[in-house]
This record gives sequence, C-alpha cells and structure tokens, in this order.
Amino acid sequence: MKYKISLLFFLLLFVAYVLLSFLNSDKVPFDVGFGRLETTVTNYVAAAFVLGVIFSIIASFFTDARRGLAKWRSERKERRRKEANDLFEKAKLYEMKGEPEKAEEYFNRVIRSVPDMEEPYLLLADMHAARGEPGKAIEALDLGERRLGKKEAILLKKAKIHRAQKDLDAVERDLLDVVRIKGSSLEALGALRDLSIGRKAWAQALEMEEKVRKQIKSPEEDQRFLGLQYESAKERFLRRDPRLYEQVLKDLREIISDNKRFIPAYTLSAEVYKSTGKLNDAGRVYGRGFTKTGHIVFLRQLEDLYIDRGEPGVILKIYRRLLEVAPRNQLLMFFYARLCLKLEMIDEAIDVLKTLAEEKEFRGLHRAMAEAYIHRGKFEDAVKEFLQAFPMSQVYLPFYCVKCQAVKEEWTDFCETCYSWNTVNIRQDGLFFQEAENLRVVYEENWEAT
Repeated sequence: MKYKISLLFFLLLFVAYVLLSFLNSDKVPFDVGFGRLETTVTNYVAAAFVLGVIFSIIASFFTDARRGLAKWRSERKERRRKEANDLFEKAKLYEMKGEPEKAEEYFNRVIRSVPDMEEPYLLLADMHAARGEPGKAIEALDLGERRLGKKEAILLKKAKIHRAQKDLDAVERDLLDVVRIKGSSLEALGALRDLSIGRKAWAQALEMEEKVRKQIKSPEEDQRFLGLQYESAKERFLRRDPRLYEQVLKDLREIISDNKRFIPAYTLSAEVYKSTGKLNDAGRVYGRGFTKTGHIVFLRQLEDLYIDRGEPGVILKIYRRLLEVAPRNQLLMFFYARLCLKLEMIDEAIDVLKTLAEEKEFRGLHRAMAEAYIHRGKFEDAVKEFLQAFPMSQVYLPFYCVKCQAVKEEWTDFCETCYSWNTVNIRQDGLFFQEAENLRVVYEENWEAT
C-alpha cells in the first residue's frame, strides 16, 4: 500500500510538471556564477525539487549514520558493562569466600573494563580496610576520584577510613568536599557537626546543626541545638569579660525558655551571677532550677553556695524542711547526712545514716558511715564499714548518662562519650524508692520561707 501511494504521488507530480511546462514554455535566463542557463520556469522548479530531495536524502543518511553509531556505542558499552557486572559478581563471591587476592584481581579487571563504575572502588576500599590496609583503601578511592571526579559516596568512605586512622584534618577535608558538592548531605553535615563537637569548635558545630535541623525535626536535634547554644554562651563566659555577661545571661534565658528542664543553663546562669558577686541571684537560680527539674545537683550546688558564704544554717534549714514533708525520702536523707558530715555534725550524720541503713544498703552508705566513725575515733567500727564498702568507689553515689549509660564521678553538663547534653543523673537502680524529682514540689512550696 505504501508503494502504491508513493507511485501515485510521483505520477501526480509528473502530470503537474507536464502541464506546467506546456503552460509556461517561455525560457528564462539564470546566472549561476560560472555560466548562464536558459530554461523554462517549470524546469527550475523541478530542479529545485530534485535538489531538495537529494539534500534530504544526504541529511537523512548522516542522521541515520550518527544514530547508528550512537546505538552501536551504546550497545558496546552495555555489553562491556554486562561483562563488568559479571566480573563484579565474581569479585564479590571471592570476597565472601575469603579469597581476597582473587577478589582484588577481579575488582581491578572491572575497573579497567568500566572505569566509570563507582561500586568497585568502594568495595575494593572496604576490602583493604577490613584487611588492615588503610593506605591501599585510600589509593583505591583516590583512583575512583580521579576517574569519576568528586563523588559523595567515595568522599564519605574516605572520611570513614581517615577517621579510623585518627587523621581528623583529612576527615574534615573529605566532609567539606561532600558539603560543597551536595550541601544537603545529612551524613556529611552530621559527621562534620560531631567532629566539631569533639574538637570543641562550637561555632562550626552550631552552623552544621542548623543545617541538619532544616531537614530533621526531632526532640533529639532540638536538645543538641540547645546544647550547642549553651556551649557558645559558656565559651563567651569563660573569656571572663564582664562586658559579655549580660548577653550570656540573655542567651541562657532563651535556652531555658525553650526547655525549662535544661539543667546546664541554670548552673551556668548561677556561675555568671557568682562571678559578679550576686550570690542571692545565684541562689535563686539554683532554687528555680530545682523546682523546674527536681535534679539533686541543685541541692548540692546550694550546699556549696551557702557554706562558701558562711551561712550553712540556710541549707540545713532547707534540708530539714524538706525532710519534714518527705521524712522517708532515702536520697534526701543520704545527702542530708553527707552535709552533716561536711559540717562536723557527726552524731546527727550517724543517726540519719543508721536510719537509712535499716531500709537500704549500698557502698556509698557504708563509706559515709566509715568516715563518720573516723571523726568519732571509732576506728574498729570504721574498718567494718570500709570493708562493707569494698571495692571502694570514688564517689558516694554513681552518676551516669541516661543516653549511653557511661558512668561519671560527678554531675557534668556534657557527656563526652555520646556527645549529649543534659543527660547525666544519679543512677537509681533500686537504691531509692522515691525519685529526686518528687522533692521539687516540696522545695517550691517552702522556698520563699527560707
């Protein structure tokens, strides 16, 4: 059918040509530059049509040739990639079978065959790293970078190997390269943030965290952001420039406004007030921190504040008032007994410790009792208590990070183990039947009267 239509089309053209030639028989001159032609208008039109067809055929030929060449190249590349995939699978199989030399040979064959394939460089690097050959792993990744340019996966792998080598400068360079080519890379931003936290480069860590929080909204990220804001304020405070103190306090108030249970912000605010001699304001901050969080660290800080001021009676009054309302709170009893020991109120300390021992025993209790007996010159009783406290702990009560469980000797604002803030508390583990937080309501009700 297609040929019949074509034949009919050319037949009509021929008839039109004959008819036009008959109607336009006069010759017209035409100058072509190297001579002069004379023929009918119909012949000019026919010649132009034929030339157009010829040029169209030539153009179509080159187009088809170009397409054919591109298709051939694509098929050839596809065949090579398929062959490379087969080699790649063999390489992985040898790696799984525990034949690293064979695996490396096949990985290198894949790389030579298809140099723009990313996976072989990554797996070859992994294999070398697993064999304890970080230098060869980096060489494989560098080769991939030269062949493919800077790629996120390759740079992240380099950063991981450099971190294992503790080459933190190289880690930073790799991660910054990732951020430059892909500013939204969460893995790179998070790693850069953690690296900056480890180096205590708080400004850079805060910058990275702000970029992370644009993509992730979670309580954990909110807490980390507050922690980094806190560290920035703390860094300014540690310059010991009184001109900065008001801004530090303002920043800390904003942190507390965002999270009223962020303990480090209270403790640092109190330190700022103490540095300027505003001890009453410091005491109020400790009290407010305790009423908002119930954390026992604030009572300990109040102890130090009032003892340093030469007013131990104030903190004794606070403890006694709390004990009137919560007389069987074991944690409160233990800290009150420790305060009595510190103030040489030995008999009262012993009475409280004995009462506490009737309900619960732990090494810190026996240690405190031993120290009380030493003050009384009862060395035999002290030895017995020390024996029950063995092995001797460096602290009366263990603090720990509620996030990573790392044990701390004292309360701290920041856990170096898991890079988290506001997570250190006293380990209860059944030592006390009542949480310290229950005391805060009692304190809040009686604070004004102190």
